[in-house]
Order: sequence, then C-alpha cells, then structure tokens
Amino acid sequence: MKKLNKQLGISLVEVLVALVISVFLLGGIVQVYSGNKATFRFTNALAEIQENARFAMEIMAQDLRLAGEWGCIPFDPDDTSNINDTLNAGNVTGYNTDLHDFVGEESIEGENDTGINGSDTLTIRGGKPSQTNVEGPFTAPTTQNIFTDTTNTITAGDIILVGRCGANDLLIAFEADILPVTSVVVGTTSDQRRINLGANKSQQFENDAMVIELQTVDYDIQNGASGEPALFRAEFGVAQELVEGVEDMQILYGIDNDNDQFPNQYVASDAVGDWEDVVAVRISLLMRSIEDFVTEAPQTYTWLGAAVTPADRRIRQVFTTTVALRNRIGSS
Repeated sequence: MKKLNKQLGISLVEVLVALVISVFLLGGIVQVYSGNKATFRFTNALAEIQENARFAMEIMAQDLRLAGEWGCIPFDPDDTSNINDTLNAGNVTGYNTDLHDFVGEESIEGENDTGINGSDTLTIRGGKPSQTNVEGPFTAPTTQNIFTDTTNTITAGDIILVGRCGANDLLIAFEADILPVTSVVVGTTSDQRRINLGANKSQQFENDAMVIELQTVDYDIQNGASGEPALFRAEFGVAQELVEGVEDMQILYGIDNDNDQFPNQYVASDAVGDWEDVVAVRISLLMRSIEDFVTEAPQTYTWLGAAVTPADRRIRQVFTTTVALRNRIGSS
C-alpha cells in the first residue's frame, strides 16, 4: 500500500508574496475604477450643461420669434386706433401695465445687470404658438363670449387677441380686440368651446376672425431651489425655474439703423434708442456644471472679453445664439 505524503501547508513567505501581489492587483483595480469614475463625472457634467443650454436657447428663441405676434392684424405702435384694448384693473386680476398692456408697452425690451452675477433681463410681449378660428354661432358685441373649435388651449385667466382677417369693413372702427377670458366651457356641439369674456367685444366676430393667446414673458437669472443659479421664465409675473446651472446671461440687441429690416449693429440695452428698431436678439449664456471638482485642475474660460479661472473646478461653457424677430425682419 502506497503511503501518502503529509501536507506541509503554506509558508509565511508564500503568504507575504501572495499579499503583495494582491495589493498590486487591487491597486490597479482601484486606479481603473477611479479613472472611469472621473471620466464618467466629466462626460456626464459636459452632456448636462450642453443639454441644458440647448433647452434654454430653444425656449427663449420660440418666445422671441413670437414677440409682437398679432396674426393677420396690422399693428402700428404710432397708430393703435385699430385695436380695442379692454384690459383694466376691473376685469384682470392683479392688473399691471408692464404685464398687461400689449398696445402701449414695447414687444421686446431688456435691462442690464439687474439679475444675479450682473446678468441681464429680458421681457417679451406677444402671442403664443397656436391660433384658432372663431366659429358659429356668432355672438353680438354685447354678448361677452365667442365660440371656437377645441384645438386651442385657452383657459380661464388667459388674455386673447381676437381679430378679423377678412376684408376690412370701413363701417367698423376696430380690427381686433384684446379681451380677458373668465371661463371656457363646451359649446353647443362637442367640437366647440365657448370662451366667456370679461368685457364686451367691439363687434360680432365671424369665421374670418382668428384668436391668439397673448403673453408677457420675463427671463432672468436667480438662485434656484437647489441653491444653484438658474434661468427663470415668468409668464404674467408667475416665475418658474427653467434650467439650473445658468451662471450668467448677457444680451445684445440688433439695431436696424437704415430701415432695411436687418441689423447693422448689436448693442446692450442701455444703448438702444428706440426698441422698435430692434430686429434681432443675441443671447449668451454662461453655463456651469452642477457638481464642483469635476475637472482635474481649475478651468480657464473667457467671458465678456476677460479670462476667468475659478477655483471650484467646475466645467463652464459659453453658448451664444442670435434670434431674428420674425415680426420685424422682412416686414414692410
């Protein structure tokens, strides 16, 4: 019978060698993990600020393109006799001239250095994207309602512009009314809505009339809910945080000096002589990552012509876009 050798075990030297090898392997794994984590944080932060900037620019550009939107109604700020403005403190809750006067106030204006970090502010007055048409039954001027189809999003508290798009009847002084909405209910048929109004109409609007929702929108930079600087959008004074991580916003206005409906120069708001000469707006946003210590070293960026190197090691990028005011560009 063959005798088996006794197991002698592992020596201390062998254990130490194994531990050293394990430490080297573990160190490599930790190093790879740390590198991948740092790369992930960087790329994730970069993607976040780029997406936030794209979203902010898109929303602002949409509102700017609708500045001074009156649909088919001709609007001359020097002669507003064709507009019947019914808005007042008696029929609009919290009536404020800056927010609710679409005839006397500019469709676009701004101020320098009034937001945090010396950022600019922007005010836009005009229509919303969707329009709808008036439908029968057509109601008399003293009847404070109109009927439309169900494709619109008009609700109680909205401000609407109702205007004739057909041939001008010289016997009727006004082409359009600005009216407050008190309520919206289903009309006489399921595909209609009855819009109840807070004032009398100037006339009986019929199916050549269109309806546009109006809005006054303010943009500025404030501290958001998380404590980070954010872009805020306020509609009729009701502010909503739109995008966080917007550290600064600077705005230049394209001025048409020779009446060819295209900008000759871009200036800050305090250099705008007449806001009716503004035909384009150039917006620059300074975006920063929400998390700090994302980069390996402090990052230098250029803002307002100066090089800046903050110590928080956040990613910062500057995004700029120019938006033409389509209701002024190319119009006679």
